[in-house]
Amino acid sequence: MIPNDSVPRTCDVVIIGGGIVGLATALTLIQRHPSLGVCVVEAESHVAAHQSGHNSGVLHSGIYYKPGSAKAITCRSGKALMEA
Repeated sequence: MIPNDSVPRTCDVVIIGGGIVGLATALTLIQRHPSLGVCVVEAESHVAAHQSGHNSGVLHSGIYYKPGSAKAITCRSGKALMEA
């Protein structure tokens, strides 16, 4: 947690929530656009305080969904992106 006197006063993008989705979004934005000012706002005293900190980290591969369904396509696409 950053003390109030060192909090950036301007940001190009503000992400609400320091869970896995918020942090992954911030990381991707910074990697793709290094000059972008990205701020993550989290209500708790540390990140991943809720569900993000309690899940097993399992990546669903889509093998249990009907082939060609939106769930299967999304899972397979996400799996490929994680392995890239």
